Amino acid sequence: MNFTTKATLCLTVLWFSLSSSIKDPSNPPTGNTGAPNETTCQQSGCHGGGSYTGTVTITGVPDTVVANTTYTITLTNTSNAVRAGFQMVCLDALNAQCGTFTNGTGTSIGATGGKQYIRQSQVKIMTGGSASWTFTWKAPATLTNAPITFYFVTLAANGDGGTSNDNVLKSSKVVRLKTTTSNKDVANSIAVNVFPNPTKDVLNIELNDTQKADLTLTDINGRILIMKNLTEKVNKINIAHLSSGIYNAQIQSNGKSVSKKIVIN
Repeated sequence: MNFTTKATLCLTVLWFSLSSSIKDPSNPPTGNTGAPNETTCQQSGCHGGGSYTGTVTITGVPDTVVANTTYTITLTNTSNAVRAGFQMVCLDALNAQCGTFTNGTGTSIGATGGKQYIRQSQVKIMTGGSASWTFTWKAPATLTNAPITFYFVTLAANGDGGTSNDNVLKSSKVVRLKTTTSNKDVANSIAVNVFPNPTKDVLNIELNDTQKADLTLTDINGRILIMKNLTEKVNKINIAHLSSGIYNAQIQSNGKSVSKKIVIN
């Protein structure tokens, strides 16, 4: 074998070794959301070694969802990472699939063990410390095994195309299903999303069907602790000064209202 042939062979082997060691960031393997009986891509050893900090959150899903109703969900990675991906599953109390996801831009659907997963089909470069994907989820018509839990993770990656120096951020959200809605209920309530719950320092209140509202936060004895005008799509409420316990958030807008139980830990 002459020198040119040997050099070509060595370069080919090197290219193959490097390319096979870099994981395809599109359409990652499903079953890695951190849900019961699942790992994440960090726990499974696919990615590791990272120390990025931040949060993964979802908006667009109220604490009580209506049967057969479609919700537009936005999942956001807010962190100091360079690049991000995500994966989500929705399960009932017996860890069976609950509801149906539909693709948005940059997402794809996969399945494992009879469960549907939505994930990135395109990774995102972090811009201004965040990256997000938007897609839809349709609530089931009925629910025998309550409650409904969304499990979701996002990969906080360094952007070099490899699997080292990356780590996972994960979270979950529990919602309830409302199978019947009376005309009186619709007329007198507003749709809001309160997260995270339980919380510690900040409470986010998302207004889904109104542009402004009024918040009254009381303790279990009915004492008013916070009164605030809500004028943003997502309003951040500082509750770091409050003691651990159970509180009630009353949100009113144009004669309609809704109450949410808040747990501060």
